[in-house]
Amino acid sequence: MNQKSRAVLASLAILGLLSGCASTVSAPPKWPEVNVEGAEEELPVGAELLQRSALQELVDGTVSSTPPWGSIRPDARPVEQRIPDIIERGRIVVGVGQYLNRLGFRDPLSGELEGFEIDLAKEIAQDIFGDPSKVEFRYVENRRREEALKTGDVDMVVRTWTITQPRQNTTEFSVPYLGISSKLMVMRDSGITEKADLKNKTICATRDSAPTRTIDGIDIGGLLITRTWTDCLLAMQRNQADAIFSDDAILSGLQAQDPSTTVIDTGESTSYYGVGMPAPTTGRRAEGLVMQVNSTIERIKADGTWDRLYEEWMQEYLGDPKSLPLKYRSEQENQEIYESRVQWLRNNTESPVSRIAGTINREDFHD
Repeated sequence: MNQKSRAVLASLAILGLLSGCASTVSAPPKWPEVNVEGAEEELPVGAELLQRSALQELVDGTVSSTPPWGSIRPDARPVEQRIPDIIERGRIVVGVGQYLNRLGFRDPLSGELEGFEIDLAKEIAQDIFGDPSKVEFRYVENRRREEALKTGDVDMVVRTWTITQPRQNTTEFSVPYLGISSKLMVMRDSGITEKADLKNKTICATRDSAPTRTIDGIDIGGLLITRTWTDCLLAMQRNQADAIFSDDAILSGLQAQDPSTTVIDTGESTSYYGVGMPAPTTGRRAEGLVMQVNSTIERIKADGTWDRLYEEWMQEYLGDPKSLPLKYRSEQENQEIYESRVQWLRNNTESPVSRIAGTINREDFHD
């Protein structure tokens, strides 16, 4: 047998093997079936459904109809004298949100934090250091805003924090940087057009949010409490909630994510977001920082920066902006807030800072 014949036989043998392999190849394995029945019945992680009878327990006094006191008026000192410790550190540490679309969120493509409140923090850094990048952002949940200030984890919090008089006992707020109103967001085909339509309906709000503490006054069937506002949107898309009750600034970001939703004006009065900093009742002092932040807010309102930021992030869904009062404390308010904070310390005997009640100086409460 010559070499050519052997090559032909070898080729035939290989073809035979391949044919045999082909004939013995088993069918593709069957993957186990996933049972999706009832998947949409599962609430978002950490969510809790409360019945109407339990809503009164959510009222904790942080929401008040009494207008808040004014903020601390900036003085003539340079920034180096107002906040020497921050200047020495070389950056400012700011607590923000990272899932609040249009306010403070992480861009999925770049991974960078963006939004109205993020840009406001950069403007504050610009006025302190001459460099908007000299800011360290740290994620802070709603429920941890006060704690983050007390422990010094952050210098300030720029995270949808509504200014109220009770909150001013433990938090020093800037002048307002955004006006907001509580509203409802529903699916366009829900048939809900006003608060009266909410009877026996399930409303969604996040734990520890201001709307959660005022919803007791609305006739509803139940309240779904979630960890985040995006969880509320998910629950409504799953038919686990009929409406979301929140500030219109937050709802604008949710509406941008789902165009099949609409926002209903419920006639609520205007409230305001402010930058939160530690009050003297926390054992920390931030008067100079409050002045510095207020100087920045004054500047961006005067030079058009605030208008540019609002148009970029909020105008499309909120429409024309609400006017922002530039309210600073009068001498009478200085006395009132001093007395309120002293009383707060005395009433909170279990608070770590209560031990300084009776020894803290009056001038520590205001400038």
